[in-house]
Amino acid sequence: MKESIFRKAVKRLEIAIRRGFIASLQFRGRFRSKTDKSGKALPLQLPEHPTILFLRQDRLGDAIVSTPVFLALYKKYPAAHFIMLLGENNKGMADLLPIPCEIVIYRKKPFADLVMLSKLRRRKIDVLIDLMDNPSSTSSILTAAISARYSVGIEKENSSSYTHTVPLVDRAKFHVARRIAELVRPFGIDPDSLSLRPVLKDLVVQQTPGRIGLVISAGAASRYASVEANAGIAAGVLAEGYATEVIIFFHPKDKKLAEQIIDRTNDSRIKLGKATTKFAEYAAQIKSCELIISPDTSALHLCSAYGIPVVGLYAPFPPELHYWTPIGVPYEMIVQEPSLESLAAADVIELVRKLRERVKPQVRQEAITSA
Repeated sequence: MKESIFRKAVKRLEIAIRRGFIASLQFRGRFRSKTDKSGKALPLQLPEHPTILFLRQDRLGDAIVSTPVFLALYKKYPAAHFIMLLGENNKGMADLLPIPCEIVIYRKKPFADLVMLSKLRRRKIDVLIDLMDNPSSTSSILTAAISARYSVGIEKENSSSYTHTVPLVDRAKFHVARRIAELVRPFGIDPDSLSLRPVLKDLVVQQTPGRIGLVISAGAASRYASVEANAGIAAGVLAEGYATEVIIFFHPKDKKLAEQIIDRTNDSRIKLGKATTKFAEYAAQIKSCELIISPDTSALHLCSAYGIPVVGLYAPFPPELHYWTPIGVPYEMIVQEPSLESLAAADVIELVRKLRERVKPQVRQEAITSA
């Protein structure tokens, strides 16, 4: 009990320090000359072999949708040395990055992080790019600690952290990938010229005909469907002839839920995916499927990267946010109110039917063309 109270007190102190740090940055920003951000020559004047650091210490899905920015800068600066700062939650992305990149991990462990940041600061980074499109006290602290020659971020509450900012385009109208793409502007690249479809390292995995993947794990409780609904979806797509086998994908912590679905269906064609904490192994399993059904956005973005049609299951987003829909692949989506707990299997099966009808003509046309 005492330990719990102590932890809460430490957490409150940490939050207070972070808020104080952001407030100091905002205060300093009021007295800073506007030419600090707008008066410096653009595009940024960089050496022939610049060192460019990306901050992407949040989630896997965020890292996947940021890959068009990585590729655009790699094409512009092929001789650059790229560094990616990832977090404990998304460090698995390191194995799938589409560009050569040094990886450092932000671990939320004060001593280890201080050592890491001190090393980065001594390397005299040319450009730091904060890929967050919402205010982050962590990003502000990292930016200040690393002290790159230039720092680029999206215009938001902690904008005074950066030497250069880009506009925050309408979060309700534009996909997060398009909002992040604005970060290429200071480098003389038009964000509208970018393909927003994620690009990941290729995985040599053969697709299994007739295999549908059903992802049951997600990052929030509101995005978990019931065991009954998931069992109904798995059994239904088989009964309707939309699949010859269904693979249940789950985070290791949800293994019991996955086993309950298997027990409920009692069908040998419904199988558990391999439980793994390695994101590249999970991605390879996803790539083996013809179609994916998922409430998890990291899986949806994997489908975008690997060209897999997908049915997205969403709990309601705030009205000021665009849904994190797949990019560049056929998809159907359902927004279930108030949460996915009330999801009905029949509604999802109908979306699978619609998606297959959209995809099948493309497959036939490809066969005709190849013949």
